[in-house]
Formats: sequence, C-alpha cells, structure tokens
Amino acid sequence: MDITMKKRYLFYLWIAVTSYMAGPAMYALAMYILYQETDVVTTSLIGWTAATFLSVGILFILITVIMLRVFNIYYFWLQTLLFELFFLILVYMTTVLLGAGNRGLPKLSFLFTPEGISLWMFWGSIALMSSWGIWAARQPIRKSPYMLVSRVMLILFILEIWPR
Repeated sequence: MDITMKKRYLFYLWIAVTSYMAGPAMYALAMYILYQETDVVTTSLIGWTAATFLSVGILFILITVIMLRVFNIYYFWLQTLLFELFFLILVYMTTVLLGAGNRGLPKLSFLFTPEGISLWMFWGSIALMSSWGIWAARQPIRKSPYMLVSRVMLILFILEIWPR
C-alpha cells in the first residue's frame, strides 16, 4: 500500500471520528440555546450513540455513497439530503436505546418535540459533517475548510465532555 492510500484511509477515519464528535457538540449547543440546559451530554448518550453511529450510521453512509456511485449521480446536496433522511431513523433509534419511557417506537410527531429537535441536531450535524467530509475527500483542493471546521468540532467536543 503506497503512502497516498494510507493518507486517504486516515482522512476517512478522521471524517468518521470528527463527524461523530460534531453530534454531541451540536446537541449540547442546541440544548443550551433552546432550553438553557447544561451538562446534557452523558456517558450513556455518548455510549449508545457512538455504538449506533459505528454500526448503523456508517452502514447508511456506505450504502448511500455506493448507491450514488453506481447510478453515477454523485452530487453533494443529494448525498447530504440522503444522509439526513437516513439519519432520521437514528433519531428514533436513540430514544428507544436510551429508554425514554416509550413503549415501542415513538410517534412520528416526536421529531417536533424539544428532545426530538435536539436529537435531530445531534444526528443531523453528524450527517452534514460526514457528507461534507466525503465530498472534500473526493475534491482534494477543498479539504482546508473541512479540516478547519472538523478541528473546531473536536475542540467543542473535548470542552463539552471535559469534567468541570
């Protein structure tokens, strides 16, 4: 394996890690801006959502990218829209996994509740960062803005989980 392949794989790993970190950072920001709540990122939230992202989320991303390449219709906004739609499923999965007191799946209107909006910020930011990162990986000249924003997300994530 040559050095450029290694760099490419490391960049995709960077995309996965920083995209996930955008979720808790944006969730905390949304909870603070909308509801003035702090310390909302818990270990159970990170544990369940990280496991969900690494299994189901990555699978959704792979299926979408492969599907777009097979049909030869790769557009940034179409990819982002598909990621966001697939990640809507993860909003509902998170409430079930965290045991939000629901019997079965939450109602479709859950997405418009305060907790639903915050979880949508969580998964929506992951979908957006993933889409942007994958697009930047295909356009090597446009990696700098993505790298800047991904570093900011990394710093926000660390600041959010750092014990006070």
